[in-house]
Amino acid sequence: MTTLDAPTTSLAATPADPIRRNLLTSAGGIALLASPLLLTGGMLTIPPGEDGTTAGYVASLAATPWLTALSAGLLHYSWVLFALGVLAVPALVRGGRGRSVVGAVAVLSSFCAIQLSGLLAGDWYAMAIGRSVPRDQAATIFEAAGSDLWMTTWLWSGKLVGFLGVALLAGALAHARATSWWLLALPVLGTAAMVVLPGLLGTPGVALGTLISFVPLLVIGARLVRRR
Repeated sequence: MTTLDAPTTSLAATPADPIRRNLLTSAGGIALLASPLLLTGGMLTIPPGEDGTTAGYVASLAATPWLTALSAGLLHYSWVLFALGVLAVPALVRGGRGRSVVGAVAVLSSFCAIQLSGLLAGDWYAMAIGRSVPRDQAATIFEAAGSDLWMTTWLWSGKLVGFLGVALLAGALAHARATSWWLLALPVLGTAAMVVLPGLLGTPGVALGTLISFVPLLVIGARLVRRR
């Protein structure tokens, strides 16, 4: 009797698998190292002249188109890099403690960063509106677009990562014993700096507070790059 055995396929890891994982983890780390730097650059180049009103905001964007484009571009790509890099963060967790929490926070943060990166397109539209119609009319159009329910949801889901993302990530990693709890102090300190320093330093004060808040990403990114 002749038997025909079905061929079997081995699912064992190949030598290339750890190399591929290390490359992806390092790429995520590099993205997290670059993200705070681009974010700080975007904050430093916010066009001057805003007076706290919608009309003033639109007018400031319209007054210096090249600066508006530079700032919005830096901010956009900072969040794109954050969204990609944060997905590598669970690789820092050794063992089962906190792995699911870190994974959930990473996915949520990535989603919110995607939302926030897309919102930067609004700066180009506001700039174009401000250069095309009178100031008050431009403000009315901008406010009408921003008051839509979909836009409001988009905005606040994006802002979630800006306000809480880094703190949640640092807390989740500390819970998993992958980093120290002291990283949580930096977002708190940075937020306080963003309240106090703008009155003393103007836009550079906002940028400095932002950088302090996002220093944990530099630490996390460096650990991802060093991980083997």
